[in-house]
Amino acid sequence: MKLLRWILLPPVVLLAMVLAVANRSTVTFSLDPFDPETPALGIDVPLFLIVLVSVLFGILAGGFGAWAQARRKAARIKAAAPAGGGLPALRNADGD
Repeated sequence: MKLLRWILLPPVVLLAMVLAVANRSTVTFSLDPFDPETPALGIDVPLFLIVLVSVLFGILAGGFGAWAQARRKAARIKAAAPAGGGLPALRNADGD
C-alpha cells in the first residue's frame, strides 16, 4: 500500500502544481446554477485556488473516511475479543 502511495502521489501532486501555475487567471466561482451570467452568489478567484482547495478537500475527505473505517474495524475486533481479554490463567499442577 505504501509503495502504491509513493507511485501515485508524486504525479498527482506534480499535476496539481502544473495546473496551479498554468491557470492563474481569475474566474467567477458561482453557487447560483440558475443564472450563470450574473450569479447571486459568486466571487472572482484565481482558478488555481479552486483547484488546490478541491485537492485539499479531497485529501481531507479521504483521510476522514480512512480514519472512520479504522475506528469501525478496531471496534469490531474489540467486540470479538474474548471477555478475559488475554491469555488464560495458568493453573497449578494440583488443579487449582
